[in-house]
Amino acid sequence: MPLKSADDKSKRLHLLEELQRSAWLDSWQKNWLRDELTRQRKGIQGERDSAFYLDQYFKNGENHVVVHDLRVKVDGDVAQIDHLIINRGIGIYLIETKNYAGNLVINEHGEFTAVYDEMRFGIPSPIEQSQRHERILARLLEQLDIRPRTGGAMKFYHVVMVHPKATIARPSPNSFDTSNVIKADQFPSWHAQFVDKIFSIGTALKIAANLRSVDTITEWGQKLVRQ
Repeated sequence: MPLKSADDKSKRLHLLEELQRSAWLDSWQKNWLRDELTRQRKGIQGERDSAFYLDQYFKNGENHVVVHDLRVKVDGDVAQIDHLIINRGIGIYLIETKNYAGNLVINEHGEFTAVYDEMRFGIPSPIEQSQRHERILARLLEQLDIRPRTGGAMKFYHVVMVHPKATIARPSPNSFDTSNVIKADQFPSWHAQFVDKIFSIGTALKIAANLRSVDTITEWGQKLVRQ
């Protein structure tokens, strides 16, 4: 069930567009603004595309609450989470969206490279980024008293979603697991396989013990949105 849509970022884009017209900028600043505007547009479009696939998949579901574009600050640390999904029994999915329309290369060390035509750019690991978000969010959940029914810490699962037209070059699963890096339109099949895996490793009783009502996870989602 979608609970919060992405924030309107049109004002941010409009500001960058207006700044480009300033007569006070030198050529380096204008080029930087042009590149930044391109990155912002691609990022926003990528978040919209991913939100569309997630909302379509969960719109009639009664086991999940979906929150898009969640920014939280805890003790001076900030987490900007593209998509957060709370499941009634399993835990929380943290989803990072990266709008790579070119090729994405991941090596055996977990290093990410984006390739456009003949140009290659090293990029920060979205998996590491999502794990940093987990550490910040976990502190907030503790402050808000959001926890599994049986106690202990909330379980987190990380997913990276890229453009459906992107290609992904992966290392051997034995050297670095990239099964949670998927194209945005593949989320339904990934989720089905993930749920099958969760239930196949003997966690059904634990999940049943932690099962919460949809009203409870909705209340949790609303608490997070208010932050």
